[in-house]
Amino acid sequence: MNKSYVIIKLNHKFENQNSLEGKRISKIVSSISPWDFVRLLKKADNKVNPRTATVNPIVKSIEETLTVSPELYFFKTKGLLISTQNCEPLDRNRVKLSFNDTQTEGIMDGGHNAFAIGRFIYKKLYGECRFKEWKELKSFWDDESNYTDLENKFKEYPSPEEFMFSIPIEIITPSDATEEALTDFYDNIADICSARNSNVQLTDAAKSNQRGCYDYLKDIMPTTFQVIWKNGEAGTTKVEDVTALACIPLVKLVSLNYFADRGIEIGTLSKVSVYSQKSKCVKFYGNVMMNQEISKTEKGKYILQNTTVKSALDLLVDIMRFCDKMYYYFPLLYNYNGGSFGRIKGAVIQKPKTTYSGPFNSFSKKSDYKYAYGFFYPIICGLTELMELEDGVLRWKLNPLYINFDDDKIKGVFTQYMNLVRLLDYNPNKVGKDNSTYYEADSLMQKLRDMHKDGRLF
Repeated sequence: MNKSYVIIKLNHKFENQNSLEGKRISKIVSSISPWDFVRLLKKADNKVNPRTATVNPIVKSIEETLTVSPELYFFKTKGLLISTQNCEPLDRNRVKLSFNDTQTEGIMDGGHNAFAIGRFIYKKLYGECRFKEWKELKSFWDDESNYTDLENKFKEYPSPEEFMFSIPIEIITPSDATEEALTDFYDNIADICSARNSNVQLTDAAKSNQRGCYDYLKDIMPTTFQVIWKNGEAGTTKVEDVTALACIPLVKLVSLNYFADRGIEIGTLSKVSVYSQKSKCVKFYGNVMMNQEISKTEKGKYILQNTTVKSALDLLVDIMRFCDKMYYYFPLLYNYNGGSFGRIKGAVIQKPKTTYSGPFNSFSKKSDYKYAYGFFYPIICGLTELMELEDGVLRWKLNPLYINFDDDKIKGVFTQYMNLVRLLDYNPNKVGKDNSTYYEADSLMQKLRDMHKDGRLF
């Protein structure tokens, strides 16, 4: 028996539509009542969906339709797309749906519809709705005491005609109970989900997240970085920015011929792309993670298995923290090498005085300047010169977090780099895109590496 399931009644006759092309996946097209939606939402989440719903014009428009012309809702929306590993037909046009695996079962598409309907029902039963994000609404529904109270209020609602509307529903499920059908379902559910969400363009990063490519990064990433892994989630750090930085140690493996020596074709990526072409970084990262020699597939997800790639990604958190450290120190290094950072156009000191953290807010000291990251991104990419591959493990030969930028010996290493900043008209976009700054950054990192032994300056 399923650990988590719900029985709902379909408004239209049950009809299992099978693929004529041989795929052992079926779909059922029908509609349900708001009461069955209430019960469905208790069990089904939207984690399988590449986007997360928040209050926006789409949600408000759906709520307006439900309020003003609910009889037209059935015709104005695609409704809900549900995925389930088990869809068991019962008597009286009822079906039993399983929701045990949130990565493959749940609300695949129609998240904004589900959010809007849930908010609409809540407002009718409780008054003004305070939920601004899907997870807040779902958390309320998941609470047993809340749900019991909601059910009772729904049944006792004095104006039941306000809940007289049909919600279109489509159910995607394996065509039978065989292992082959379940494998077909697992192998294709992510692609189906991405395609069905095409009414709002999904980024490559969202699709990679859907396929499990970021699961390892999620495991090692401190929650304080507040990464937005999924479209619509709250956070401060874009997944594309994290992916670009994750490519730095992977680029190091490429330069060491790690992939080529093993016949693994993933393509190449220039360091300039880490700053200026995040979309290329996302595709490159996806090529690595979705290579069958690096990850295994399970239930349609890519699960990283390669220990060397794992070790490379383990350096990512240090790289992100070094970005914040460099954000603070770059103006000081510039000033030491004969400049006046405050006179650069775009380097702003706010009045009243405000201090600024780096991209990920992980460094204890804050800068007086607000400025573009392009000034120091070549230096971040130069961290490849501090890495070494030994016994199949990519590790720091010199951890950049140990570098003491308060030491004059260290400050002097940046002289030529700062001269290039001047030659490039103090323009952060030029600095971040010019190959010469990357060559110089590699050179200065080599010097820093040679000046240290066991992380200590000598």
